Amino acid sequence: MWAEKELGKLLKIKHGYAFKGEFFSDQGKYILLTPGNVLRNGGLKLKGEKEKFYVGDFPQEYLLTKGELVVVMTDLTQDASILGGAFFTNKNKIYLHNQRLGLVSHSTEIGKVFLYCYFNWQYFREQVKASSNGATVKHTSPKRIYKCKINLPPPQIQQKIAAILSAYDDLIENNKRRIALLEKMAEEIYREWFVRMRFFRDMKRSSL
Repeated sequence: MWAEKELGKLLKIKHGYAFKGEFFSDQGKYILLTPGNVLRNGGLKLKGEKEKFYVGDFPQEYLLTKGELVVVMTDLTQDASILGGAFFTNKNKIYLHNQRLGLVSHSTEIGKVFLYCYFNWQYFREQVKASSNGATVKHTSPKRIYKCKINLPPPQIQQKIAAILSAYDDLIENNKRRIALLEKMAEEIYREWFVRMRFFRDMKRSSL
């Protein structure tokens, strides 16, 4: 039987730590995760050279382990498009949990992957956005998220739904990588032809 429940009956969200700006760095051992590390449709987004690192002391409880579920509590985008979005950490004891993100723990009634998919569903995002505060920067809180409702299916159906949606996510991610590779190839061809003028030199030689 499917049952409508408030999320507060199924999970808990822990606030992150207020890391001190004076210890932010362009390099270091620990990456300070921010709302900017979530993709619009969910999932972890690594920013390469633009990552923020932290070089000061901090409570070890805010050092995340691999596979933890994190939800965005503050959104700096104009349309609040990532508020409530979620991602899994993919490495162990590298990422730091800051105050703009919430660390999610859940009961056995709801699967972790199913919950991740729900967080990244537009219906849930709209619930969070509607209860958020702030004019330009949108904020939510654990209590506000707890009041959001979910139509919860039995565990076996949760697993099937999560498996199907995860497969689509993987396919989308693979296609994005292919597109990025094709764009890189096209850019290199552009340089060869129009910057290095190699195409035109070859054409000139062939006409002689």
